Amino acid sequence: MTILDIDDRNLQISDVSVSENSIVFIMVDGRTITAPLWWYPRLQAASPADRDGWKILPFGDAVGWEEIDEYISAKALIVGGTAPGATPPAEAAE
Repeated sequence: MTILDIDDRNLQISDVSVSENSIVFIMVDGRTITAPLWWYPRLQAASPADRDGWKILPFGDAVGWEEIDEYISAKALIVGGTAPGATPPAEAAE
């Protein structure tokens, strides 16, 4: 049996995009990692200007929105780590 081990060296983020429905991390190696925005309630509730206020954190594997106190790692998006209080919309729960 093989167990997936995520090598942190492969988690370097180069860009971020946040839309009405999703968050996308563009990775240094060309991959994109997308997650539904409802996974992160504070980010979902933020204004478009606040959503654009992200910074890649010093190790390069996570992004922070200091104004709204939200921090998301690439690993969290890969493994499906939702924030506390995340509630799927009715159509996603079905």
